[in-house]
Amino acid sequence: MSDAAGFSQSLAEQAPDGPLLLALSGGLDSCLLLHLLIKAGLGPRLSAVHIDHQLQADSQGWSRFCQSLADQQGIPLAIEKVAVDMANGLEAGAREARYSVLLPLARAQGATLVMAHHRNDQAETLLFRLLRGAGVQGLSAMREHSQQQGVPLWRPLLGVGRQTLESWGAALSLNWREDPSNQDQSLRRNYLRHTILPALRDRWPGADATLARAADHMAEASELISEIAQQDADNLGVAGASFPLTDLADLSLARQRNVLRWWLQQNRVTAPSAAVLEQLRLLHLAAVDSQARVEWGGYAARLYRGALYLASREAFQPWQGDVLWLEGTPPPTLPHWHWSKQGGEGDIWVLRPPGNLQLRALSGSLAVRRHGLHQQIKELWRAAGVPPWQRRQWPLLFRDGDVVSVPLVGLADGEESDNSERWYLLPSTAMSH
Repeated sequence: MSDAAGFSQSLAEQAPDGPLLLALSGGLDSCLLLHLLIKAGLGPRLSAVHIDHQLQADSQGWSRFCQSLADQQGIPLAIEKVAVDMANGLEAGAREARYSVLLPLARAQGATLVMAHHRNDQAETLLFRLLRGAGVQGLSAMREHSQQQGVPLWRPLLGVGRQTLESWGAALSLNWREDPSNQDQSLRRNYLRHTILPALRDRWPGADATLARAADHMAEASELISEIAQQDADNLGVAGASFPLTDLADLSLARQRNVLRWWLQQNRVTAPSAAVLEQLRLLHLAAVDSQARVEWGGYAARLYRGALYLASREAFQPWQGDVLWLEGTPPPTLPHWHWSKQGGEGDIWVLRPPGNLQLRALSGSLAVRRHGLHQQIKELWRAAGVPPWQRRQWPLLFRDGDVVSVPLVGLADGEESDNSERWYLLPSTAMSH
């Protein structure tokens, strides 16, 4: 579209259904997008959020400006302050802090998150990721319609250049604020924006459009690669956070790595380095009874009976508690697992007999008397295929020093199921089982 009015009309036709949540920074791009969305008649289902990164002396001034703008347009605005962790750099820390608020807020509202990224941003993102050695998926950069952690994202300005947005903003006499940090070329993205890309445009006038087109090609290739990974994962029996390795070697080397990357992405795990990915891949060569593990960042993958199990490092830690469960009261809180009266994905059933009970973790060669025999609990769980780390997390139920109930096994001799309550242990996170 050559003019703002025509573009605004197209927004009305392209907008996703349901609530829309606009990320409003106070700069030109998001202020203009707010105006265009209102003109498109989308105001009744539009709200906005301003993220205060607390990195500028006048950050409160930006918040006040956004609040005034939202009030003028009659749009609800949430202002959220975040603390930026700069361990991985200012730019990465700010982005992580921003999305840690934007995504949960959009999810809570059942809204599509609307971002004001434009074509120049796309060119910068592609170059930035190329220089970091990104693969096909990373080089697909941003897409107009996408999802992140299950939240739909819409970037309606992605095909429009910054120069066009500036002309529209000036023609409409819009007010916005300029971020002084955008001129700081010690930041890598700003260096690309102010030094590298202008040089490319001087030599190749259509550089932004060409780079955006390359990102589109990469996005298409990424979709094909994901489809292949999905097919391979289904054939291998991949389910949730578990990855059977038995038949992985039947795939080509490229497809092995591809399906492993896809599995990690599906579990929302930060992509590991190429070296760590290779360690994961080579675990299919380990002995059947191996319990090897690979750790990176805050995550770990452990091998058990020929399958990889993925979780945060913390989720593999044992429980060493000893707590009282009084009859008629809610069950005690446990790490890694929570109690429920309703079953669910990955649930473990537990029968709770009457009386005041003690909950303790498995230790040594504890046994339960069943069918007239003392049976070692560790062996019962091993036979049931319970991974070793879960054996050290589930609570055993004691009364007067004797084991009376074992999760996934049942009651000790002398206890009656008719008098017992049925509970379920559910993993506290999607990757803990």
